[in-house]
Amino acid sequence: MFNRSKVWAITLLVAVALAGLVAGAALEGWAAGRHRHHDAHETYSGYLARKLGLSPAQHDSVVAILRRHRPEIRALFLTIRPALDTARARVADEIRLILTPAQRETYQRLLDRDRAERARADSVAAAQAHENLKP
Repeated sequence: MFNRSKVWAITLLVAVALAGLVAGAALEGWAAGRHRHHDAHETYSGYLARKLGLSPAQHDSVVAILRRHRPEIRALFLTIRPALDTARARVADEIRLILTPAQRETYQRLLDRDRAERARADSVAAAQAHENLKP
């Protein structure tokens, strides 16, 4: 019925959609002034709990589902990460062109902070992946 490439394509689409939902939930929280450095899956589970009125048991189940699929989604994300980084750099370059020198300095500090946060998140994810491989 489905060949291997179709299954891979469907899996990738689902992962990208989930990543978009997670990013959207994080952006919504940030825009509403609730930007915190939480685990993205926990933030998304909280978002679902709030929007869907999940019971505590349902919320716990959502958290477990997200944690169970985290390695798969992370692996898919790592395959597209270089392209995202390239696109992010192009956007930053274009934004710099419209900023004053003082704004560029502040913008660079923001970019550096975000880069450091991504590096921290990557190291946490790597540690979690290592823990998941233990018997």
